[in-house]
Amino acid sequence: MTNKIEYRAASPKDAKDMITVQFKAVQSIPKEDYTKQILSAWSPKPNSERIQWLAAFIKNDNVRCFVATNKKSKVLGIAIYLIAEQCIRSLYVDPKHAGIGIGTRLLNKIERFANKKAVDKLHLKASINSISFYKSMGYKKIEEAKQLLSNGSSMDAVFMEKAIN
Repeated sequence: MTNKIEYRAASPKDAKDMITVQFKAVQSIPKEDYTKQILSAWSPKPNSERIQWLAAFIKNDNVRCFVATNKKSKVLGIAIYLIAEQCIRSLYVDPKHAGIGIGTRLLNKIERFANKKAVDKLHLKASINSISFYKSMGYKKIEEAKQLLSNGSSMDAVFMEKAIN
């Protein structure tokens, strides 16, 4: 199925679909990993303010956003990379399309982009539910971390990094 999926740079027009994918992915996380309150603060329901913010964010010169889309241009996965920080900010796949390699291919796209920019290491804060995925992709756990959420609360995370060059 992954051969019918296109991986490309995101455009501001993708912002609504990107927010929707993030929301669906976060809301599908097992409640054993994070409480409903944390999930809601992490990814509130899509709204016009969040969509407008992401559309503007995509245009930022320090940001590279990628999407995976099907033949109908429906966004199935998203990845956001902060260039100056050498940080993977977000990687989400629509739960209906999880497990078929979309996340892997999006992560590879970021790694290739960073490699072309002569980046030595990439880092990220992994949510509890995503640690095994990043470990399987060669990322190493550095330390326990907290991720600040939009409402001022925080959630448990793990700081991870990978040498890529």
